[in-house]
Amino acid sequence: MPFLINIWNLIIEISPYLLFGFLISGILSIYLTVDTIKKYLGQDSLSSVLFASVLGVPLPLCSCGVIPVSAYLKKHGATKASTSSFLISTPQTGVDSIFITYSLLGPVLAIYRPIVALFSGILGGSITHFLDKNDNKVDLDACADECCDESENVPKLMRILKYGFVRLPLDIVTPLILGLAVSSIIAIFIPSNYFELYGSGIAGMIIMLLLGLPTYVCATASVPIAFVLYTKGFSLGAVLVFLMSGPATNITTISVCWKILGKKSTIIYLLTIILSSITAGLLLDYVIPQLNIQNSSYQVSHLIGRNMHILCGCLLVGILMNSMRIKLFNYKSKIISKEYRTVLIDGMTCSHCEESVQKTLMNLNGITKVVADAKLGKVMIYGDNFSTEKIKKEINILGFKVINNA
Repeated sequence: MPFLINIWNLIIEISPYLLFGFLISGILSIYLTVDTIKKYLGQDSLSSVLFASVLGVPLPLCSCGVIPVSAYLKKHGATKASTSSFLISTPQTGVDSIFITYSLLGPVLAIYRPIVALFSGILGGSITHFLDKNDNKVDLDACADECCDESENVPKLMRILKYGFVRLPLDIVTPLILGLAVSSIIAIFIPSNYFELYGSGIAGMIIMLLLGLPTYVCATASVPIAFVLYTKGFSLGAVLVFLMSGPATNITTISVCWKILGKKSTIIYLLTIILSSITAGLLLDYVIPQLNIQNSSYQVSHLIGRNMHILCGCLLVGILMNSMRIKLFNYKSKIISKEYRTVLIDGMTCSHCEESVQKTLMNLNGITKVVADAKLGKVMIYGDNFSTEKIKKEINILGFKVINNA
């Protein structure tokens, strides 16, 4: 019972801000498209690095969702430097995660977090610009992604609501639920201030790096975990390290970056995140020590009443349940499918990856239907007289790797 009570309390605390973040994300999905971004990322100059980092901060893309977007940008002329900047700044934060950060960790970290994401993106992209010049030829094909499809006659308001409250929750529902569950378990079994002796300074930040670098946790789902770790004795600086390294990196992202950007740029990408997160964490703890574990009474002051929080919490639960329903339906439809050719793929980790593969392959001759399953790591292709080699080429261009086909 305490487990469910803790989860519900977290849900009603974050729900108004997360719902507002969903709405802003939907608006951005309409007016800040990949097609808009790519026009400013092809210049081999520091201005493209700055623009990539600025645009990456508000976009609600996780570390796996940003992979196909970055691969597309690189394919269509973006430099290594601007692509690196986009890869670093984008998954660290987003409008939805900024609002949820405010709800649980306060306005200081909610403002500081995107600022750090911005400057870390600029730093990593700038270093790449000087040390690893863009020397790869690009294939300037026409965009076949949904973001650049202007043929859809759906009203903008409906597209905003669909992306913000249906499409985006599909990506975060599983990690968000897991994040809430982990937060509740930590809150129950670990005493308050348990990590007080080694939760701050370099020691606490190294612990957060070891926890965050190899694992997948999206920018939004990382906040409840970070909040509970803060209540157990980690400083806000150490928590910031987790909020940066967890969403920005995971094993899959690192391996795909190695392919898209090369060895040198991937190493720069990782070192930038490590050094930026530790530096930003130490600075936060030094400049604003009153927000650390020494002042455990620090609380966020909210303007939204309790009843509104509960109402928003119920609405958020409904949205998450709908996302789980859609995922279950899609899973069953994939099981029912009998006649198809299967291609095994390494690197797909979310619905963004699935949609990128499906949209791209549907534009190839001879293919009538494509069903991608990130969980199983395979793509089921319907049709006849289609080119297997062309399929492999297009999947590789997206940043994924074809393991085998049957």
